[in-house]
Amino acid sequence: MPSDLRRSPDDLRETPYQRQAVLGFRLLLFKPALEVEFRRYLTQQARLTQRLGGVALVLVAGGYLFFEHILLGIEEQPWSLELTLLRALQMLVGGVVLLVSFDQRRQSAFSNWLLGFLLILVGVIASQIDLFYETSELPLKLRYGAGLLIVCCFFYLGVTFWWALLCAMVILAGDVVLAKRALSPDQYSAHLIAVSYYLLLMAIGSISRYAHEYSQREQFLMRKQLGWMAEHDGLTGLSNRRSFDAALRRAVAQARREHLPLTLMLLDLDEFKAYNDTLGHPEGDRLLQDFSDLFERFARRPLDLAARVGGEEFALLLYDCDAAAGRQLAEDILQRVRDRAFPHPASRRGTLTCSIGMAVLRGSETPERLYKHADDALYMAKQQGRDRGVLHHAG
Repeated sequence: MPSDLRRSPDDLRETPYQRQAVLGFRLLLFKPALEVEFRRYLTQQARLTQRLGGVALVLVAGGYLFFEHILLGIEEQPWSLELTLLRALQMLVGGVVLLVSFDQRRQSAFSNWLLGFLLILVGVIASQIDLFYETSELPLKLRYGAGLLIVCCFFYLGVTFWWALLCAMVILAGDVVLAKRALSPDQYSAHLIAVSYYLLLMAIGSISRYAHEYSQREQFLMRKQLGWMAEHDGLTGLSNRRSFDAALRRAVAQARREHLPLTLMLLDLDEFKAYNDTLGHPEGDRLLQDFSDLFERFARRPLDLAARVGGEEFALLLYDCDAAAGRQLAEDILQRVRDRAFPHPASRRGTLTCSIGMAVLRGSETPERLYKHADDALYMAKQQGRDRGVLHHAG
């Protein structure tokens, strides 16, 4: 595992990516929620290869069809119509792969099972075409298409290792079943030699695909962890100032477009410096973590955001929240902190309290101006005795 991902939880707030890296993934499987995220990532990374695969299938199947009818002249064969239909079906599958890979809205549907089903379908068709040629008297016999599709299962097409292996095994089993039904005993015995080559191809493809996907999963965890670290505060796990500022700009623009209220709360832990001076910074860090766990629960909706924007200063961005709802939520936060009763030996009350400043977006107000108004309201809450919320009023 990359050493950066094996840091102690004391150094960095644990993330699903870090926990998975520590647990390992020798069976090439993550925890369920993370596995879904990885497969979505895999599909996005393989989009170009999927498109190339779709184009290649259309061109190869079309090329074979041209060669068979124009150069090989299979019209005299009793199975020429079936062969033409099967080649056309292969081209159709290639077209489906190509179209779905370009459809951004349906990428979630283009998952393991769909691409796996298409691979199996083309592989079984290739097996049937192989058998047509094997039973014919033609001097030139086009065979081993099933082997080629078994190899293709392990290409970088957005299919995970286990699905690729399953698809290859189903194609191989389908080839054996079709051959058993279509060939004479002598022909079937000779055909098993080709099957042994397919097994070798499957073994080589499996080893190669396993190593490649293991590397992909390592890279995925590393990239996600680095992305998380760039947007979150390492101590508390909340959004950091950088990601908060970006979210504030987006929220202000969206609130203006949709003519909806936007409330910004700034919250400060009262007398936190005294807490640190009395109990030490390690205890101060633990208090920040415990408070953050409580505070984050108030960002309940998808567009709400809880962030740590300073040492003991936090922000809560509330979309589609007016002044009345903001006041009520601020009181809920204050009461929840009182009920939790975090010990604070350096405070006159003996427990932790906090102060909240609120501002509601008005007119063409800029994000910076909205933040300043909330900060001014927070200063007023401190001046009025702490443990309270103050809403900024236009003056």
